[in-house]
Amino acid sequence: MNSRQSAVSSQQIADWRLEIADCEQPLFFITHLEVFVYRRISVSIIFLILLSGCISSPKITRYSGLSYNKSEELRVTHLQRVLLLPFEYTIDREAVIDEIAEAFSVELRKIGRFEVVVLEGKAKMLSENKIWDKGSINLNTVLQLRKKYDVDAIVFGAITHYRPYEPMLLGVKAGMVSTDTGTVLWSADGVYDSNENEVAELVKYYFESTHQKSALYGWKLILLSMRRYSQFVANQITKTLLY
Repeated sequence: MNSRQSAVSSQQIADWRLEIADCEQPLFFITHLEVFVYRRISVSIIFLILLSGCISSPKITRYSGLSYNKSEELRVTHLQRVLLLPFEYTIDREAVIDEIAEAFSVELRKIGRFEVVVLEGKAKMLSENKIWDKGSINLNTVLQLRKKYDVDAIVFGAITHYRPYEPMLLGVKAGMVSTDTGTVLWSADGVYDSNENEVAELVKYYFESTHQKSALYGWKLILLSMRRYSQFVANQITKTLLY
């Protein structure tokens, strides 16, 4: 068997030598083609890797006026229902509170990880459902709301800065507390002054990613109404839950 294989191999070698003698540079042509194919394959693989990286790595824009913190418990907790309370405020305009709370409810729902239950904003509800009391969590209120609304966490907040005319200004502090352990799962504090260049760039990027670029007034449309500006601020703050 081995002798037959050796004979065949010798015959094949002889045939190949004849082909080389009869054809003009056949080995060079084959080698050149292989190199060409390998290069095309390598370029394609590199392109796919880069494309994959672009798709899986969405742009994250950091802002120096926003600080946030997430506990390790949030990373391992499965939230099904979250209650959003009316925001605390020092301005005497209840409609503004409802407007900002609505913006946050929309952005929290966009996250898509939990159901958002909105406690409709009336001023008296703030005192009846006060979560943060003298620098600590009011556990009695947390337990009452958990029992009444069957929620896993509660989102609360306060409006810290407010200017409804140009240049727009809105500052918000927000937090999320677990109804199971009373732990603050997430907190964020941001002040957005549209007079600052950094904020203006954020508004432009937000507009380009959420609106039609051909819209009248362009990205400045957001700066013409506190309702739109509240939506922008809510988007910037709530998306830190995804970082």
